[in-house]
Amino acid sequence: MKLPFRHLLFLVMILTSLIPITAISFWSANSALENEYNMVHDKHLLLAQNITKALNRYAMDALAIFTSVTNISLQQANQEQGIAEEMFSLLSTIDVVSIGVFDQHGQRETVVYGSEQSQPHSLTDSVNSFDLSNLSQAHFTPIHKEGVVQPTLYMIRQTTDNRIWLATMHATYIKQLQSAIMFGQKGHAAIVDQQGNVLAHPNVQWQAEAKNISKVSIVQQMMNGESGVSQFYSPAVKADMIAGFDVVPLTGWGVMIPQPIVELDQRAFVVIKFTLLVALISLLVCSIFSWWIVGLITRPIDILTAKTRGITDEVRDIHRHPRGIHTAEFAKLFDSFRQMSLEIKNGREELEVRVADRTADLAEAQAKALHLANHDTVTGLANRVAIRGEIESLLQQKKHFSLLFIDLDGFKSVNDRHGHRVGDELLKSLADKANKHLFIHDILARYGGDEFVVLLPSMDSTTAAQCAAEKLLQLFSEPVIIEDKVIAISACIGVALSTGLDKDTDSLIHRADTAMYLAKHQGKNKVMVAS
Repeated sequence: MKLPFRHLLFLVMILTSLIPITAISFWSANSALENEYNMVHDKHLLLAQNITKALNRYAMDALAIFTSVTNISLQQANQEQGIAEEMFSLLSTIDVVSIGVFDQHGQRETVVYGSEQSQPHSLTDSVNSFDLSNLSQAHFTPIHKEGVVQPTLYMIRQTTDNRIWLATMHATYIKQLQSAIMFGQKGHAAIVDQQGNVLAHPNVQWQAEAKNISKVSIVQQMMNGESGVSQFYSPAVKADMIAGFDVVPLTGWGVMIPQPIVELDQRAFVVIKFTLLVALISLLVCSIFSWWIVGLITRPIDILTAKTRGITDEVRDIHRHPRGIHTAEFAKLFDSFRQMSLEIKNGREELEVRVADRTADLAEAQAKALHLANHDTVTGLANRVAIRGEIESLLQQKKHFSLLFIDLDGFKSVNDRHGHRVGDELLKSLADKANKHLFIHDILARYGGDEFVVLLPSMDSTTAAQCAAEKLLQLFSEPVIIEDKVIAISACIGVALSTGLDKDTDSLIHRADTAMYLAKHQGKNKVMVAS
């Protein structure tokens, strides 16, 4: 079976690139969905917890004010007096509508604050009855829906004289908290009492009638005192939802922050679509690149096959084709070399190998010689010849660039005191430090002795070149530790800007050199810009 090598290689490369692209695409899609669900845990649950904290604080304040007001007003109530005027504003802040006083049997004695219509005549009425057990502490009742004009929330307690105090409430603050939470298309907050009756909900009808939604799974979890994140079906939205939920410790009210799961999927789908687009583009680029690479590989084989066919027209069956699957190009190449092998002696092959080895050795030697000719043997930097060639090339192109001429201060004393080996190590250390702070196209060269030249081909501003020189000056002035010796040295730098007026390399270097000597005469460790 013969297959074109070009097609086979292209197919292998495409399959090789398709596997990681597909894996990354699936991973990105799964990560997008996972991130959306993780965000629900982080954001929705945090919102629910923050609302429960606010409601718990509100409940604590309301019960404390109710207790304080009823204690203060106990004597006034016995004297058939209303609540003092100064208490009105305090009660209105916690949404109290009225306060009634009842005897120990639940029969109303008087209304000390607000309208009588908002207070029941009896707490034991079969239509609107209250649980009169365990009234030693003030607490919120569940929402009362029977025997009232509209669903009503109460606070109730019994004082030491066995009188029962009942506060009728509005759920204004609770509704404000709920209505403040809206996000996405149908994301919202919902608050229920300890029996699953709606205290606040975006569904106005449900809120108005205090609809009991205790059959919803997440509401049952809140009624059981649980907290967390859960999925459920919402009859209000008529969709599968995911919500963070928590319970108000003091009252047992439940707070949930639900959002349709389809909204999470839609947000994740945006990421998935982008991932698929990137995957398709990547596959297209890989296909084009692979076809080009395959052409580079197979084209020489085709050319070689065509040329070897012309060596001889004589065909002799010296060898048979290899068995098994191989490419059509390989079969052609095998036939051509079979013909060529009858005419070329083994000695010629050996000679070609020797020539190839000698050619490689010569190329390596030439590369080494070229490197030595253009680089300094101590620092490995470009030498005088190389840097002058680069400067001359830029001058011929009439480009604007900057040149720094650096001369070290006191380098001779380092050689005299510590020896030339330490001096050489100092030069290499300074060269390495300077190279790390230059741009990729900048060239640092050793011009001779303790002199360096820095070519800044992309810097056509005197100010910028001077800033670069100041930075190098700072680097050179930092102490260097060589063989446990702390060596401090400084430098002077001359800056020359080529604006196309310099006639040759020498004139530009001379200007930078002159500026450097002016810096030395002004006290060393300075930068001077050439005029």
